[in-house]
Amino acid sequence: MRGVATIYCIARADLRERTRHFSFLATLGLAMVAAYFCVPPADAGYVTVHLGGVYRGVYNSAWVGASVAISSLFFLSLFGFYLVKNSIQRDERTRVGEIIASAPVKKLYYLTGKAMSNFAVLSIIATAVMGVSAVMQWSRGEVRRIEVWDLVSPFLFMVLPVLSVVAVLAVLFETWKLLRGGLGNAVYFVLFILFATMIDSFPFGVSVFTSDMMRELREIDPAFSDNYGIGILFPHAPIQRFEYQGVDWTGHLILQQLIPLAVAAAFLLIAALLFRGFKEPVRAGAIEMASEETFGADCEVVRSEPAAVRAAELTSVPVAGAFWPLLAGELRLLRKGASLGWLIVTLLLSLLCLFLPTEVSRTWLIWPLVWIWPLTVWSGIGSREARYHTESMTLSSPYFATRQLLAVWLSGVLATLFAGGGMLIRLMLEKDIAHLIYAGSAVLLIPSLSLVCGVLTRTNRTFEVLYMLIWYLGPFNKTPYLDFLGGAPTDWNAVQAGGIYILLSLGMTGAAYLARSGLKNHV
Repeated sequence: MRGVATIYCIARADLRERTRHFSFLATLGLAMVAAYFCVPPADAGYVTVHLGGVYRGVYNSAWVGASVAISSLFFLSLFGFYLVKNSIQRDERTRVGEIIASAPVKKLYYLTGKAMSNFAVLSIIATAVMGVSAVMQWSRGEVRRIEVWDLVSPFLFMVLPVLSVVAVLAVLFETWKLLRGGLGNAVYFVLFILFATMIDSFPFGVSVFTSDMMRELREIDPAFSDNYGIGILFPHAPIQRFEYQGVDWTGHLILQQLIPLAVAAAFLLIAALLFRGFKEPVRAGAIEMASEETFGADCEVVRSEPAAVRAAELTSVPVAGAFWPLLAGELRLLRKGASLGWLIVTLLLSLLCLFLPTEVSRTWLIWPLVWIWPLTVWSGIGSREARYHTESMTLSSPYFATRQLLAVWLSGVLATLFAGGGMLIRLMLEKDIAHLIYAGSAVLLIPSLSLVCGVLTRTNRTFEVLYMLIWYLGPFNKTPYLDFLGGAPTDWNAVQAGGIYILLSLGMTGAAYLARSGLKNHV
């Protein structure tokens, strides 16, 4: 029972700390807004869960609960991970870990408490989404009678078990040093894409509801072909409706849906094996005891007090206005975050872009890889001072909001030029002016996005998540207007697109400047 009480106290304290942060409220609000759009009105012209591109269910509790739960599962599985993946690092940063290191708390108890706190945060958001879905069913007015079990069961047996895995994975990634930072964020994003792509291969989760929907629809329309879609669809033909009755839950089906709980427990045990704990601080008493044991009882620990110095006695320091040494320092900081292996891969990708024809680079997906590989280097722009608690030093420097910010931005631009230099040279050699304009504007766009995300949110994860989504939808999947490399057909020509991207870059850099200028009032 003592272990249960320890786990409960850790989880409760961490949950209270999390719910006070703006990031929790922002994610909660976004999830509730997403739930609103998941139940569009009949004349909205789009659907979110569709069968065959022409069918959707009548807005009863079974359909609203299942469709909103499916959409929420993808939303919370992605953004929820990045929301809760910071609890152990926060204890290290705030030195709470030193207190835990000096207390008799087992590693498994500590990690279990953190995982339960993560799960509680995600469950609160899921519960709020469930409440919004009930309101949306009543407001749409197709079926106003709310069947509580039909509405709640998809969240209970599909969303929450998967979120338990997400909660434990956040703890697991924090216990493995290699996956703590930007690399871990990128690895999870890849895992999420694989999960979303292979969703029908799992015996639990979304496939239980989609297969049941298609089974009921085949009974109504025997000509229906087994296919469905999740996302925003703008059908060209009128949407037909059918009455979905919901899943008939049996004991076997419920146990099947609880498989993720066993997976989460296994991941938690792995995390406990990987976690090395916190280093216990060395106390002054321990130093005196060690001195007596080493040098004898007559040894005396000498403590020196700092001498009092008046400000008037200090000599004035001339302010150097040199910009280039500051830029060189920012470049060294970027270089420090990149390993030798990272530099070798970056150089290899740049050489491949230089010596291979552009068509071959596009076909082999070398171009998209070039523009995602420097993710962990870009993500440090703008948030480094907040993450390493050096904002006071930055504020004490002259022209901190202009000169230092410009140096940070230029260092990001130079790093982007280093990563994409081979591609730019190849485009110039082939005289491909259109794609050269796209790539050149991206050199300014990406560091500007990282800068404004880092300055406004004071963390690197915002840029990493946002940019990975843009990259996956744009350069990788050729979504119009998001493909900043010009691979997707749009109504814009290269000059228009380049001008828009440059204006966006200037706007984001200006927003970062305004936020940095007001920083002195909040630090």
